[in-house]
Amino acid sequence: MSVKLVLLGGFLGAGKTTTLIRAAHMFQSAGQNVAVITNDQGTELIDTELSRLNELNTEEVTGGCFCCRFNELYDKLISLKSQFRPDVIIAEAVGSCTDLAATVIRPLKQYYGKEFDVAPLTVVVDPGRILSEIGPKEKINFSRSVSYIFDKQLSEADIIALNKIDKYEERCINDLEDYLQKRYPTAVIHTFSAHRGDNMERLLDLWRTLNISGEKALDIDYDKYAQGEAKLAWLNSLIDLSVDEANHFDAKLWMHMFLDKLHEHFLREKMAIAHLKVYVGSDNGFIKASIVETGDTPTYIVKEPVNGQEFRVVINIRIETEPELLSLVVADALAIVNKEMKVKWKQTYHECFSPLPPNPTHRLRVAAK
Repeated sequence: MSVKLVLLGGFLGAGKTTTLIRAAHMFQSAGQNVAVITNDQGTELIDTELSRLNELNTEEVTGGCFCCRFNELYDKLISLKSQFRPDVIIAEAVGSCTDLAATVIRPLKQYYGKEFDVAPLTVVVDPGRILSEIGPKEKINFSRSVSYIFDKQLSEADIIALNKIDKYEERCINDLEDYLQKRYPTAVIHTFSAHRGDNMERLLDLWRTLNISGEKALDIDYDKYAQGEAKLAWLNSLIDLSVDEANHFDAKLWMHMFLDKLHEHFLREKMAIAHLKVYVGSDNGFIKASIVETGDTPTYIVKEPVNGQEFRVVINIRIETEPELLSLVVADALAIVNKEMKVKWKQTYHECFSPLPPNPTHRLRVAAK
């Protein structure tokens, strides 16, 4: 019996992980067994941590996008099938990836069509990202090379899922919906809020009933695609924090101070944030912060209390800059904040790089029948 496979694409910071978790819980509430796969160019992912904290059966594909790690993706799909017998698997592609129809969906349908019933390719999008692309250039925006990837993601979507409608006025969302429908006329435009749950049931219905999946021909220049990815720096870091018993540690204050220091640097250097995520956790709670645009106010998820003497910090940053500069900025912010708060700290893992040019395992130009 085939498993329903939902592939989520979309740019960094669009809310794919929140969508994945909300959808998974809704499928579970309907009596279906669910598993998920996260994906990233690097390792040590906050997305994977959150999926597991939400008690979801989770695998991850790291070190490259699904298209370049297709065989590993298939192995993870089979592993989830054999371990958990899911009715639905939701797979979230890394946010700098595009051409998913030709490199992931069509190969799955061509070679493993009896094992997986692939849902429409769903590209999640943040209204703020569109407004930055089409509005006045007052904010720190991405270069054309990075924006090229964003446009190609939307161009190949079967469903463009306009997320975060709870954060914008209805008139603004309606205008963006009209803009998307005119610019990408063959896509189904769906507005929703993964955070609050608005219109989520309708999105699940589209996955169940819409009989299209990765059938569009995408005109894409892989040299431009590679240039766009190379403009982005990816940082993943693990930090152990410890405090003396006499020194009460305020995780929220630490988070605020650290983000403020980072933001000062990013604004001064005019670095465009794609997605910044920081997680601080103890044995009994955690706080997770997210920023999706330079100059924006962070959003938080908090599970209290976050107390104790030992804490684990995970930092994931995707931003348009040079990796060496990003590493220096983060190291500087960590040193200043930990000194001011009298916190002992040790970096146990660190990587900072720009992605290599995409080299997909398969690329089927004609949709599988």
